[in-house]
Amino acid sequence: MGLGHFLCLLLCAAALTASGLSGNDEGHEAYSWTRQSLPVLLDAHTEPLNTPSFRGQEEDEERGGTKTLCGIECQSSRPPMEQTEQERVLGYETLYENGTCTHTDVSLQGFNKTSAGTPANSPARTRMKRQVYGTDGRFVISDSHFITNYPFSTAVRLSTGCSGVLISPKHVLTAAHCIHDGKDYLESARKVRVGVLQLKNKRRRGGRRRGGRRRGGRRGEEQVVEEDEEQNSLDGGVVRERKGGKGRRRRGRKEGEEGRADGNIIESERGGKQKHLNRIRRSAEPKKPVFRWARVKQTQIPLGWIQTKSSTNPVSTDYDYAVLELKRPLKQKYMDLGVAPSAAPLGLIHFSGYDTDKSVPEHGQEKVVYRFCSVANESKDLMYQYCDAQAGATGAGIYIRRRQEVGNAGRKGKWQRRVIGVFLGHRWVELEGGEQREFNVAVRITPTKYAQICHWIHGDPSLCKEV
Repeated sequence: MGLGHFLCLLLCAAALTASGLSGNDEGHEAYSWTRQSLPVLLDAHTEPLNTPSFRGQEEDEERGGTKTLCGIECQSSRPPMEQTEQERVLGYETLYENGTCTHTDVSLQGFNKTSAGTPANSPARTRMKRQVYGTDGRFVISDSHFITNYPFSTAVRLSTGCSGVLISPKHVLTAAHCIHDGKDYLESARKVRVGVLQLKNKRRRGGRRRGGRRRGGRRGEEQVVEEDEEQNSLDGGVVRERKGGKGRRRRGRKEGEEGRADGNIIESERGGKQKHLNRIRRSAEPKKPVFRWARVKQTQIPLGWIQTKSSTNPVSTDYDYAVLELKRPLKQKYMDLGVAPSAAPLGLIHFSGYDTDKSVPEHGQEKVVYRFCSVANESKDLMYQYCDAQAGATGAGIYIRRRQEVGNAGRKGKWQRRVIGVFLGHRWVELEGGEQREFNVAVRITPTKYAQICHWIHGDPSLCKEV
């Protein structure tokens, strides 16, 4: 897909979103990010667990799992969850890098039965502009300018084969079943890594050889980064740069003429020698994104997902999410977490991931797969939709665009993207009357789930009182 076509696609997607909102009262709070009070989640008791055996079974994504989900009618018939049960499912397990594990019970302050939010009337009653299920509506992004910039740069790849989304400099949100099958941790979760696409800095190789004297103490640090990138390039190839370096380039600017190509300064000596023409051609080559793999310090999963012998949780899919904390923060823009306003249907949802059938690199070119569609139906905890996706996209962050709330009446805030759910994959859903229908399903971030994830990120109750 050409760059022009892709830009047109993004403009059309933005126009669809805007037109969907402007058809209603655009100033209405349902179409803006409004402040919501949250219950405060506090750690009550933590105790160590036995070391996991890491014998969990990976989900068969082609078959969409083995169990049928309770549908919208089934979920709506459930009574509101009492505080004690809500505290039980919001307790969590923490898996540390060294393989140890702990169990933490929590207490909720300011909890009420409507804290989880009530979805709007089914979007099926509204005009829908959705992708036709079964027809591939995905868009492959390989251009380095887009793939390494917001919002696509927030999509990360897990070494377990799933996707995720960066929600802080050190935290990644993904699906719980990418780490844990409900009974035990997966073997691949023992040393899980998170891959982030970044442009390779071509000057580092030259700087190490010739420009190292100018960098002084940073020389060793940059060499480590360079080697890390080489080791983690998925196809084993590394983008090579001319053997110049900053020192060489500076002398060229003093002796010869200067020009620009693709935003990089290039040089040519008097007389136009062939070796400098070759250098210009090499410097004009576009930079290619490579994966930088980050180590995970700890992983946290809600007890609502984990099934025990004493209690098999019937609503485990509602808590199919996990947060991975990285050992070191990334210098990468992340996407804020949010709670979708419940006064109106969601409209268009968006997410990017690493579908295995589309994102496999060709000629060393990494790819991100993006899509958008309308939500077919939604419950308090789940979103049912027909966004085209394949294995590998599981765990991707579902996000929507809304205007920021502005205090002054009559003023319109800026558009902002926020993650409001996690893509789970294909599922069979039981409808009223026993009929089964297939959907692509995502778990929805409710106020209580937001309070839990906020607690995992900050650990400070004062920072998690509202969203």
